Amino acid sequence: MDSRAPLDYALFQLTPTRTRCDLVIFAAGGASEKLASGLVEPFLSHLKCAKEQIAKGGYSITLRSPPTAGAASWFTKATLQRFVRFVSTPEVLERFVTIEKEIVQIEGSVQLNETETEGNASAADENSKKSAASTKSKGEFNGTSDAVPEENSKARLQRVLETRKAVLCKEQAMAYARALVAGFELEYIDDLISFADAFGASRLRQACINFIELCKKKNEDRLWMDELAAMQACSRSELSYLGTSGIILAGEDNDPCQNLMINVHSAALSSVRPNGSIDAESTASHGSLDINQVAIWVQVR
Repeated sequence: MDSRAPLDYALFQLTPTRTRCDLVIFAAGGASEKLASGLVEPFLSHLKCAKEQIAKGGYSITLRSPPTAGAASWFTKATLQRFVRFVSTPEVLERFVTIEKEIVQIEGSVQLNETETEGNASAADENSKKSAASTKSKGEFNGTSDAVPEENSKARLQRVLETRKAVLCKEQAMAYARALVAGFELEYIDDLISFADAFGASRLRQACINFIELCKKKNEDRLWMDELAAMQACSRSELSYLGTSGIILAGEDNDPCQNLMINVHSAALSSVRPNGSIDAESTASHGSLDINQVAIWVQVR
């Protein structure tokens, strides 16, 4: 089935125990395809509408195309695939933002440590002047050696913080690359937000919004661009998240031996969608993304 084809509905077919399911999608033209299979619980935890339906009993859960204008553009096989990947491994979107929070905390600690170090240096200089004056008056030297261990300790802390930040920046670039490899390019995030709004996927919605906002912020960071440039060549195993939710997406390539080439370049966010049309702006409800995007394109060698 064409991943861009509009869907009529998606059906979770439950087992008699209602603990496992097959996710089958039905295109508007009548074609159907099994998209995923696995445990029911992860889907229930991410979909409010699914939880409401299963509470009524029965052995199926239906996600039907909303009767709203524009639904055909986002209720597609591709959107469902990305949703399943998120349910299987939420970290694929959330890790990028989680790391940023830790980086911000470290930057705050570094700044505080630098301020305290400058304050201690000023105090030590003042003490040195007083000590020199005391030496002249008393004929003896009263040193300031007590300040030296404290200064060395702060210098070590500063190095540890800077090292940790550098490691996190590399890990964050890897997390971003993994998100793109999994199909979460920025031009498709609005489709996921529309899906989340229609079916009550609040965690997905928040993850998408956070992802967009951080991408806009990072686009102005030259050091971030350098980290992405360092991600030129990675193997599939390095860029793959191992889902632990018990969900298998049909047709996924699980061969860890295949290599990937990741080309990093600046491109306008007004990007070409797979159908050849130009997507010049996001919906007004999610803000306009008219900045440049760092795109990572994946090509199997």
